Amino acid sequence: MQGGVGPETPQESWRVELAAEVPALPAAEDCPDADGDGFPSAVACPALPAERADCDDARADVSPATERWVRPGPFIMGSAARQAGRDEAPVTVVSLSGYCIDVYEAAAASGLARDDASRADAEAACAAQGKVLPTEAQWEKAARGGCELGQDPSRCDVDDLRPYPWGTGAPTCALANHQIASGGVTLCVGKPDPATTARNTGPYGHVNMAGNAWEWVADRYAPNVYATGRVDPTGPATGEVYVLRGGGWNTFSTNMRVANRFTSNVAGSASGFRCARPTAAGKADAVAPLVLVTLSGEIVADRPLEGVQVNLSAFDNDDLDSATRRPYPGRSPVAEGVLAADGSKRIAFELEVPRGGTYLLSAALDAGRNKGAGGEYISRSGSGGAGMARDLVVADGDQSGIVINVAVRPQ
Repeated sequence: MQGGVGPETPQESWRVELAAEVPALPAAEDCPDADGDGFPSAVACPALPAERADCDDARADVSPATERWVRPGPFIMGSAARQAGRDEAPVTVVSLSGYCIDVYEAAAASGLARDDASRADAEAACAAQGKVLPTEAQWEKAARGGCELGQDPSRCDVDDLRPYPWGTGAPTCALANHQIASGGVTLCVGKPDPATTARNTGPYGHVNMAGNAWEWVADRYAPNVYATGRVDPTGPATGEVYVLRGGGWNTFSTNMRVANRFTSNVAGSASGFRCARPTAAGKADAVAPLVLVTLSGEIVADRPLEGVQVNLSAFDNDDLDSATRRPYPGRSPVAEGVLAADGSKRIAFELEVPRGGTYLLSAALDAGRNKGAGGEYISRSGSGGAGMARDLVVADGDQSGIVINVAVRPQ
């Protein structure tokens, strides 16, 4: 449990109108095995189970041990759970053509989720193998499972709303490499696991879809992209902000949910990726591109800001509890920045946020001195003090002169 909020349940998101029919596929009979590796072609026989289907029947080095087939058909995308952000709604049925995704994630060369070069590394690595990054919908279906896997294989039902790759049980360190908050903060490991460490396995056999490293997907980000009737969606056609999925080794249990969305506008932890092999071209979603505006001002502290760094965050007003003016547990910021804690009492800042939103700006001092079991440094945002802007900011355009007051805790 995190912050008094238990694990997500399928019942929180289920509606009877989600009970879409699963089209029947031809029976998997007399399936070709051109490369002779013992695994028939997934493309020729799409009804094959993932553990038997060959994603590239011309290459003996490609097998279900390296890539797993996700059969064509519908799945339920999004979440209406208490932990879900506003950008995970509405919950809808999405139809996808068949595709394959790598069993294991790979580390992006330059590491951090906010680093654009990290995403370019991931795209280049996939292209070198004749593959691409998965779309956001392809990633979520691989992690959650399609509607053929629930109570009724002929239509979508409540069991098809698996909130985690392993099913419905609450995240634990045995199930995902992440950070647990319950009366304190506990890191499962304090660094990423090796790629083949299988703490969790998704419904088609993909390893570590939750935790360990955030994973780049192909889509540009828009908070309002979900709509009914989407078929092979690829996200907005243009935009500067991209999507990551899956949570990381130093992110919370709520980030382990398969519907959770993360963006390149937030300063995340280690990033990685896995490549996809689609069988059909996708279609861009007809939504306006996300436009960023710049908010600027000063962080003003009552004592010198000394420590590792100052973390700056912007939360959307729709993700705030109106009674406490705090984000609901599990809600992610829309933008983050990191500033040097240089010992001064006033630090200038600039932060890009999506235009048109209303935001709470906050700052938290990481005072340092927090080590993992292996001696590595673990960030503790707010350990040295925190504060927020007095008023919400309506970001219709660039704004300046914003003041965030921080009360520093004496060390």
